[in-house]
Amino acid sequence: MTDSTNIAELFASAWTRHLISRFRFAFASLAFAAASTLAAAEFRGRLNPEVQPGTRSGGYLQKATADAVALLPELPPPTATVWAPRQPVSIKGATYATLLVSSPRSSVVLWFDRDRDGRFSPGERWSFPGPDAPVAISLPWDNGIYRQFPLQVFYSPPPQDPAAKRGPGETAEPRTLTYNFNFLASGTVDIDGKPLMFTFAPRPAEVALNLLTSRISVDGNFNGRYEADLGEMENPSGRLPVFRVGSRYLAPKSVDMLTGEVVFEERPASDYTRFDANPGQLMPDFDFVDLDGRKRRLSDYRGKYVLLDFWGTWCGPCIAEMKHLDPIYAKYGPRGFEVIGMIMEKTSGGLTPEQYAADLEKVRTFIAKAGHRWVQATQQSIERVAIDVIHVNAYPTCILLDPEGRVLSRRARGQELADLLAKYLP
Repeated sequence: MTDSTNIAELFASAWTRHLISRFRFAFASLAFAAASTLAAAEFRGRLNPEVQPGTRSGGYLQKATADAVALLPELPPPTATVWAPRQPVSIKGATYATLLVSSPRSSVVLWFDRDRDGRFSPGERWSFPGPDAPVAISLPWDNGIYRQFPLQVFYSPPPQDPAAKRGPGETAEPRTLTYNFNFLASGTVDIDGKPLMFTFAPRPAEVALNLLTSRISVDGNFNGRYEADLGEMENPSGRLPVFRVGSRYLAPKSVDMLTGEVVFEERPASDYTRFDANPGQLMPDFDFVDLDGRKRRLSDYRGKYVLLDFWGTWCGPCIAEMKHLDPIYAKYGPRGFEVIGMIMEKTSGGLTPEQYAADLEKVRTFIAKAGHRWVQATQQSIERVAIDVIHVNAYPTCILLDPEGRVLSRRARGQELADLLAKYLP
């Protein structure tokens, strides 16, 4: 029995080793195949060596102090007025001394301390072509492949009083100053023989391109422009976005600012989680809380035409669209039309309880003053729908649903909304 048992044990042990060996070989083969597949699904491209002006900031001007005027290489003429920004001009952590000089019969002149030496040299003088026309300045910038920061500076005059007429050739005094404090980094990557255009827009305080925080745009249908309602512009908010590019699904994998190399990788279709809101698609149901604290649900509005209006008080076009909605809602509300305002005061989401409360109070005050009468959904209750489901990246985004909850239009604004309601609710 002992010998037989030992032989059986040895045989079982040998067979086990054989199976383990076969398993290891199969696993290694699969791993090699997977690695090969991943390598084949990477697409490489390059950043353009020049960046474009990005987000702008603006503010009011005030009369410059005597100390600021003393920094000029020469005194302005007695008829001139010297202006300074109320808030310092700050670009990526660096502050630049800035003055504007206006005279009644000459162009407005910009003095900008480009080298940040604390004074204005004769070479740091630019004349504005006119109101709201930019002065372009290249700032020295040591940032990977980027050696220049493209700055554009604008001034705007005060609103013209019709009763106040200027004489021939007189220049309006400047009231505000606007400049871009951010940049856009763009480039292309070859996808199946086609150049895929992409752009990265970092957060205002960031100098490096961080794929987890930078706004990313890709021309997924290769038509030469970025279309937010087609999902071609995404705010990652801590995770890499997946884009539909032709018949593929791609995500940015890496960007090297020292070499300019950019890598996109292919992803399975299941990684593309955006609800496209194409006509005929059933809108996913969701819960929300209104400004009075009442819990509601989208499906509660079955049987009505419903407009989901994603907006914020910071968004000028959103406010204009809501004014346009007032008479439309008054006309079609009794016929079966409803609006749900989808409040997004902070588009990145993930606020603190104190921030949510402060923004909620701000919205309540705005709605009470504006007099809009439709229901409003608080940001805290719907931001995951906006960010994770619909991927809203343009404001306002207005999605019109039919009585069954299916999408009629993702562009239901202005005349298009009026035409749709006239068709379905005559």
